[in-house]
Amino acid sequence: MKDVTDTVEFGEVDDEMLPLRRCVCGQTFLRWTFVLSIYSDGVAECPNCGRKFVFSNKITIYELEDGDAVNT
Repeated sequence: MKDVTDTVEFGEVDDEMLPLRRCVCGQTFLRWTFVLSIYSDGVAECPNCGRKFVFSNKITIYELEDGDAVNT
């Protein structure tokens, strides 16, 4: 498994689905026409290059404590 996040474009996540807007190969897709899943049995294959994709979603929430710098 290889992280290709920086080489693709994607839309807004919707629960367990993520629309891929541009594949690693450069093929582009209209909104919600090529959808990735979080499940390994829901692998999406690019119709242009055959690459297979799934995604994971991670949210991190930080509590700021006294003296913490806020990055803007």
